[in-house]
Amino acid sequence: MNDINEYDISKIDLSDLKDFIHTHGSVRIFKKNEYLLYQDSPCRFIGLIDQGMCRFTHTNSSGTERIVGFSLTGHLVSDYTACLCHRPALVSIQAITECRVIIIPYSELENFWNSTAEHQLLGRKVAEQLFVMTYRRLIESYCCSPEERYQEFMTHYPNLKEHLPLKEIASYIGVTPETVSKIRKKILGR
Repeated sequence: MNDINEYDISKIDLSDLKDFIHTHGSVRIFKKNEYLLYQDSPCRFIGLIDQGMCRFTHTNSSGTERIVGFSLTGHLVSDYTACLCHRPALVSIQAITECRVIIIPYSELENFWNSTAEHQLLGRKVAEQLFVMTYRRLIESYCCSPEERYQEFMTHYPNLKEHLPLKEIASYIGVTPETVSKIRKKILGR
């Protein structure tokens, strides 16, 4: 995946946005396995994970649930496209660990984006990052081997494997748990 232009949200100064969320948001505590959002329900919030981790899942029409993403401490959490398009959420968001999340209504975020030219630029950069992350994930799912997807997972979430069962890592990278076991054995045998 090194040939795809890297765009790293950690290089974007999010301090104004995080300060705004801290100032205007309300703290919610979610217990392990509690849902912040259910698929097909309205999403009208943006959260900042102050402590903890969440998984994003999508359940298809045949009832199969797949893990499609994660948010960790310091990350934003929401179904942003549901907020933007005023449509039901495409994902459920569930706490992996107990989470402390600072939540603001999406309408407050819109006011923040519109308040200054600098905030509009920041909003554009955040949206660009979301696009790049989604595009990268799409390319990975079509073009990378299971081993490459596993290594990409480990690069982005090195400590997450300690909190997830093998079947959830497998779900995220689109393989069976047995395939993940084989990949791990192969990597360890190098």
